[in-house]
Amino acid sequence: LIDERDAYLAHKILEADGRRVVAVVGAGHVEGMKGRLERGEKADLAEIESIPPDSIAWKLAGWSIPASIVVAIAWIALTQGPQAAGENVAIWFLAHAVPTALGGIIALGHPMAIAAGAFSSPFTALSPLIGAGHVAAFAQLWAAPPLVSDFATVGDDLAIARRWWQSRLMRIFLVFVLTTIGSSLGTWVGGLGVLRNLVEGAGR
Repeated sequence: LIDERDAYLAHKILEADGRRVVAVVGAGHVEGMKGRLERGEKADLAEIESIPPDSIAWKLAGWSIPASIVVAIAWIALTQGPQAAGENVAIWFLAHAVPTALGGIIALGHPMAIAAGAFSSPFTALSPLIGAGHVAAFAQLWAAPPLVSDFATVGDDLAIARRWWQSRLMRIFLVFVLTTIGSSLGTWVGGLGVLRNLVEGAGR
């Protein structure tokens, strides 16, 4: 990714009008761009700007777990009755809500972020398009937006773990990561619980 950015930025500078060009770039790109600029080396922008098509295998893998859970609960409802299906829905809900909320609490997230992550987790786990961490982090951003000073000290904050909980900016990141871990744990625990009940019910 860095090499592609170096190539893209150098290409755009070489194509810019004028004999002298002032370009402001991140320090991490300077070394990679310098050689290209000295050689006058341009990049294949068509290749860099093209977005590779999504793999069908990855799409199927992303939807396989949600589809399995929905089918399992529907089959339980048909074979064991609505009450058994309701119990498994509760297992799925609690298996996600509890560890996701715990992740938000450990991150010292805003109560709104903790609640948003916990209540959305059982539903977002059924879609590979959005996760509970996204919902919780957005709620944290809305409820406790970062200060300008947080951006100024982000480099130092990253280097010292205890500052992750002191900076509003880093706390958004913590909320995202820890609620995502909690929701992922819930998918395995809740999913295995539902599938185990499905198998046990079929064996009766």
